[in-house]
Amino acid sequence: MDVVMTQAPPTEDTTAASTSAEAPAPAAAEAPTTDMPVDNTPAPSPTLYIKNLNEKIKLDVLKKSLKALFGQYGQVLEIVAHSNIRMRGQAFVVFEDQESASKALAEVQSFPLYGKPMVIQFSKSKSDVHAKKDGDFEEHHKQRLLTKEKFANEFKHKKRQQKLQAKQQALAQEQQRLMEEQQAAMLAQQQQQQALFAQQQQQNPYHPHPQYPPYGAPAGAGAPSSLPSGAAGGVPMIPDEYLPRNSILFLQNLPQESTVEAQLVSLFQQYPGFKEVRMVPGKKGIAFVEYDNEYYSAAAKTALADYQIGPEHKMKVTFARK
Repeated sequence: MDVVMTQAPPTEDTTAASTSAEAPAPAAAEAPTTDMPVDNTPAPSPTLYIKNLNEKIKLDVLKKSLKALFGQYGQVLEIVAHSNIRMRGQAFVVFEDQESASKALAEVQSFPLYGKPMVIQFSKSKSDVHAKKDGDFEEHHKQRLLTKEKFANEFKHKKRQQKLQAKQQALAQEQQRLMEEQQAAMLAQQQQQQALFAQQQQQNPYHPHPQYPPYGAPAGAGAPSSLPSGAAGGVPMIPDEYLPRNSILFLQNLPQESTVEAQLVSLFQQYPGFKEVRMVPGKKGIAFVEYDNEYYSAAAKTALADYQIGPEHKMKVTFARK
């Protein structure tokens, strides 16, 4: 038997424990006092809604205690309580008549059952027992299912929103991390370029005031030199490790098998933003992989650097030279 719960559930507590089923009898002669706020009382009903119950008590023990306690005020037809998150710490007590429920509400309100003062009010919904007695159980059952579906949909929507927010936050953090990595790489590149041009100046005293290249330009750009690029004593190329970020990755030390392209596609398409793998006609052992942007390519580069693509081939992954 079930009763629709329209009141808001209390704070969740997942600890389980057991205790005696005997409930102490409240002092009926004394007016109850409580500091806890009580909801606006709905219309009088034979069914009472109780919350703020001790969630550490086993469900069967709690039901027996409630029946023993409220049975002093009239015939209790049913105790409805569940252990799911939405209904935890709550229960419905179904009396035979409204008078018994009213008397119990007045005298048991705020009674400390298992150390927690109960918060009691009339139920906003009819119990199954009374719906059957009144002959409108079919309509009552239909409305109850609609209410349950509404609660379930709201709960699912809330969970979806929480997951979406968590994903968005994780994505923002990853983008921030990639930006910081890019800034560090660009700074390292600038320092490398400055060191290379300082070396050139020492090797070529005829140009005491070399012009440094624009930030991010290839090594040797804008710097006068009487030596050809790559010649002995000239400016060496920037190592692959210091190349600026690029949406295109350059792969080296690949196997020469005909199946390597399919293997590369399988590897790199696991990462977001993948566009294509481009083999170099006539040149085996190298390839290019393109992504939508440099953030996606950086993530793939980090994940697959030094990947063992064959028994004797450890793949080298760098940003392509622009």
